[in-house]
Amino acid sequence: MTLKSHIDKIEPEDNVVIGLGDSFTQGVGAYSEETWKYIADKNPGLYNISGQHFIDEQGKNNWVKQLCKHFMPDYKCMSLGVNGAGNRAAVKELYLNPLPKNVGNVIVILMATGLERFDFLKKDKLTSGEENHQKWATIWPSLDSKRDNIAKLEKIYARQIWEEHVDVMEFMLTVAEASTFCRAHGYRFFFGSAFDDKINQTYFKKTLGEDYISFSHLIDWKQFLKPDRCTSYMEYIRKLENNANLQDFHTSSEYMQKRKAPLKYITPCNHWTVKGSYNVAKQVKLNLDNKI
Repeated sequence: MTLKSHIDKIEPEDNVVIGLGDSFTQGVGAYSEETWKYIADKNPGLYNISGQHFIDEQGKNNWVKQLCKHFMPDYKCMSLGVNGAGNRAAVKELYLNPLPKNVGNVIVILMATGLERFDFLKKDKLTSGEENHQKWATIWPSLDSKRDNIAKLEKIYARQIWEEHVDVMEFMLTVAEASTFCRAHGYRFFFGSAFDDKINQTYFKKTLGEDYISFSHLIDWKQFLKPDRCTSYMEYIRKLENNANLQDFHTSSEYMQKRKAPLKYITPCNHWTVKGSYNVAKQVKLNLDNKI
């Protein structure tokens, strides 16, 4: 196994926590005060592309690393979060990063991203980008996309494929794949939502209607990690900030992008600070204590 800053050195018999997800799991934004000052002073454009920068800090400060460091010290950290990725890519990272044989207890946590994201492998070399994080291409349903050569594909996705019920079914199938993978390997599987508040049983039932009954077996909601009185972990972190400008994820993004410095828990790129990631890890541990 190639040793990355996001993965501890894992030996046989080691217990392991595997974190799956997007930039929130990769650790984007979880930087030192010095790094944020550098961004504000030298290159504020890094606010929105910082997933390709400060990789080492992301590996040291993401919620998976802090979960193992502060709350589960008998477990090694394997953070497989990929900046910008959707849930399809996040789960498939399990196949691309196999654990050594004869490991101890393994807990896999999918910190889910937005339901609407759709992933496929890039035509470029699969190991492209620092620490091989840039192998995936991810699209959004956007009729006014301006993302260069991928814009046409995003418009087609929006017109011909994307619907809310498709989002829900794709996610349920993705969770089923991760759960099946974990059962086959003897791992424990859980999932939560980084920021998408639509990831909950009530929304899924409403969106699928009568069809939900036919497909409800795909998800075991007992595996869902739900932070204190919130649906997503970002909702929980916004409540910790207790700031009237942070009503939801989108208003929070607009407000934070006007700032040059993080709040206590949320960054200008609308991710979790080091302290924010710590509190996410703390909530994850409390959730796990109630499940295991």
